[in-house]
Amino acid sequence: MYKKQLYLALAGVGICFLPVIIPLVPKLGAYAETERLKATEGLERTRIEERAKTSDALYEAGVMPTTRKLRITNYFDSAKRNPRPDTTLYQDDEIIDVFDATGKCIGRIEEGIWKWKHKAKEVCKSVQNIKSVRKK
Repeated sequence: MYKKQLYLALAGVGICFLPVIIPLVPKLGAYAETERLKATEGLERTRIEERAKTSDALYEAGVMPTTRKLRITNYFDSAKRNPRPDTTLYQDDEIIDVFDATGKCIGRIEEGIWKWKHKAKEVCKSVQNIKSVRKK
């Protein structure tokens, strides 16, 4: 009997609530983004804690972790200047690929000997370059 008036009243109440509802839409998106960031930060924190535990265990056991890559951050590839990294830090059975600051392969440390790509031509043929580091 009074259906039209009831629907009109509900439409009027809805219009009255629009100024409250409209600002909530962007806030819901921002809330979802902050929750996603919290989750990724939590995951990153657990990874860091696990790495710290592993590092402590290796230190207590007296085992040196082996790395396969070395980046020389204050050197850019040049045929005129040989970077000559310190090879005494590595074991004789380790093979370490050496990169410059931009992530390009510049040589390799094999059997405790530095092999520069401008002297030993075949050193960097099979090595994939790594991502460069951006300073913020």
